[in-house]
Amino acid sequence: MLLALPSFAQEESDFPFYEGETITYELTYQWGLIWADAGVATFTVGDTIVNDERYWRFSGLGVSYPKWNWFYEVNSLYESYATEDLTSQRFVRKGYEGSNIYDRDYHVKEDSIYYRIQDGEEFARHGVMERKAAALDVVTAIYYCRTIDFNQYEVGDKIPLLFYLDGNYYESYLRYSGIEIWEDPETDEEIECIVFKPNLIKGTIFKEGERMEVYVTNDERKIPVYIETDLKVGKAKIHLVGRR
Repeated sequence: MLLALPSFAQEESDFPFYEGETITYELTYQWGLIWADAGVATFTVGDTIVNDERYWRFSGLGVSYPKWNWFYEVNSLYESYATEDLTSQRFVRKGYEGSNIYDRDYHVKEDSIYYRIQDGEEFARHGVMERKAAALDVVTAIYYCRTIDFNQYEVGDKIPLLFYLDGNYYESYLRYSGIEIWEDPETDEEIECIVFKPNLIKGTIFKEGERMEVYVTNDERKIPVYIETDLKVGKAKIHLVGRR
């Protein structure tokens, strides 16, 4: 049973994020010569207590704007639970992206990861993976990347990542690209950013390889402010529109 507990308050946290943090992004999609605002994504940080142990709770919700639902409707929830040191313990992925429906639940117990996959099917598929200590779920991985000390890397260096998804492990990395200035299109504010390129796996939306560029603030919070990426069809730009 999960119970809310305000244990990771901003003033108490040694992490760049804190309980209660909410960050909102707008996604702009390019199809041919046309750019259009297509949807919004919100990431929130909470916390829970399980068997007297405190856990981070990370949530990401992506929703397409109604005017684009005829083309590619999205309503997608990603949620993960991790120990205070960001060891992944549970990962839930539910929703749909176009015709792709998914309902997946991963639960870490001792040396195993138990999972259930029911992607629009009548019966769920169950499986067990051997747990690898360094493996992250994809949501915890987002927050883990904000804890990286990029000062210890040179431009072009690869920072290894291991994560689990869809009943498999994937070895990946971030390639550090250096420091750049990003201009906020809403406010014209110039923000000094750390830039890196994740090595993406092939999926329902993304092309594989270093086809995404991420800008995070070059400060103690390392907030992602801008992302540009190639998709299987078209391109997308994701920019920060709200935070607290």
